[in-house]
Amino acid sequence: ERPSAPLHHSGMLARVARTAIRRPVYLPQRWNQQATADSNLFEAEDKHRRSLLYRSKQRGWLEMDIMLGNWASKNLHGLQQKQLDQFEHVLSQENPELFKWLTGQEPVPEEADNEVMRMIVKDLNTRMNEYATVKSEKGSWEGKVWE
Repeated sequence: ERPSAPLHHSGMLARVARTAIRRPVYLPQRWNQQATADSNLFEAEDKHRRSLLYRSKQRGWLEMDIMLGNWASKNLHGLQQKQLDQFEHVLSQENPELFKWLTGQEPVPEEADNEVMRMIVKDLNTRMNEYATVKSEKGSWEGKVWE
């Protein structure tokens, strides 16, 4: 037998194929760490809501993805067109400033203030106080700089 013979000439290919069929191959599974898009929450025709939901979950900051994405998943169904436009305006803001406004570190400026922004801030404030693990003697978590 020649050691340099190709696999198909030496019968090795058939033996390898038979072995592969008998033994299952386990490949490592890669888990996606991004938030689910949840695009199935809306009808296919509702492109505006789908787009807003995607933009709220894919901002590039994990904290913002969670805060805005969760809020959007729960609330976009009930918003009227005017409110959807206001939410789009909220999403057009830059992350650093928006994060400070949503967490109460800075007041929302007049040009960014609208009904939906106030709804988000109120909902986040309620939800954050509910989940706060450290209760401060000085009051709520709102306005505190996270260190």
